[in-house]
Amino acid sequence: MKKKVMRLVKVLCVIAVFCNGITVEAAEDLTLEQKAIYQEYKEDVEFKKMVEKYGDKYIKEYIDDVISARIVEKRRGGGGNICYQYVSNIKQINGYTCGPTTVLQTLYGLGCASKVSGSSDNEKINTLAVECRTTKKDGTLVGEVQRVLSNYCDRKYAYDLGSEMTMNSFEDKIAASLTNCKPVVLHARTKYFDYYGGKNSGHYISLDYVDRTKDVVRVVDCNNNDKYFGIHYVTLKEAYNSIHQENYRYLIW
Repeated sequence: MKKKVMRLVKVLCVIAVFCNGITVEAAEDLTLEQKAIYQEYKEDVEFKKMVEKYGDKYIKEYIDDVISARIVEKRRGGGGNICYQYVSNIKQINGYTCGPTTVLQTLYGLGCASKVSGSSDNEKINTLAVECRTTKKDGTLVGEVQRVLSNYCDRKYAYDLGSEMTMNSFEDKIAASLTNCKPVVLHARTKYFDYYGGKNSGHYISLDYVDRTKDVVRVVDCNNNDKYFGIHYVTLKEAYNSIHQENYRYLIW
């Protein structure tokens, strides 16, 4: 009787695991900490897109990146009132390469841009566009930006859904990341920045400085339109709203 009960329990566990979108083999390989993080992300839209593309291998790789990012975040905290890790400002080469261009800006800030193949920034953007699976139709997935950043640098990145963050948690997260020498990326809606004058589009923007006393941040915009391209000092609220006010916008930290 005990054996039948045990077999039934195992079958139920298998069914539960499959219903949660992860195979039995992958689930068995995860530690308790990894399983807990999987539970956090399993329903996340961007996470599910990446699992669909890369399978079980992505699950463990991403969870390990999250663990690494959180360890460093806790170890070094949020720094002082002014935190920064400056990036370069590079203009994207067309209307859909803001993802790989922002990755390149970030890699310059991380001191890792020399690892990207290409003798010019435009060539490096093309290299990163291939690695990010960027397309004219769909642009670049949040998970691809995170994956490529983590692949090029020892300091691992993760992504969090902006709509689930408070302004205080957003500020703490960017301050901790910058203190740990990691510029962050906003998966933003542009209309929340005053300098866009109401123009609303999805866009990746670097954030590399925060003044926690004045609630001011510095964003570095790769837009190929000179009207928006450049370095802008904006309010913390503008940056926060750009990923918080609408669904499925993210902070990559």
